[in-house]
Amino acid sequence: MDSARGSVEGSLLAASNVPAFLGKLWTLVEDPDTDPLICWSPSGTSFHVYDQGRFSKEVLPKFFKHNNMASFIRQLNMYGFRKVVHMEQGGLLKPERDDTEFQHPFFVRGQESLLEHIKRKVTNARGARVSRFPPVRRRL
Repeated sequence: MDSARGSVEGSLLAASNVPAFLGKLWTLVEDPDTDPLICWSPSGTSFHVYDQGRFSKEVLPKFFKHNNMASFIRQLNMYGFRKVVHMEQGGLLKPERDDTEFQHPFFVRGQESLLEHIKRKVTNARGARVSRFPPVRRRL
């Protein structure tokens, strides 16, 4: 895992303006050694995190300075990743195992160059997220 981590992450960060979090995330999803706990979906447009307890204890500390799953998910949200919710016949599908799926339009298998388009959400001084678009004003 460490040899793949260094070579892939190094090429990502050195070649572009990809934040460290995204480089590490790409490395985690790409590394076949981590596939039992984090891997691409079959379509390659999202990734799965299996067994969050094991993932946070065994994988997160090797790549990040923590083993906190909530912090990892908060980072994903800050970069615009969204949890994929599967619907079938009007109800939620319950996965057979602990499986959480995330997606971002610029996080796609084989499209490493798209990572530089993923930007962290901006916050204002009060800590509220700021949209990059002006608010729509409605006339009453």
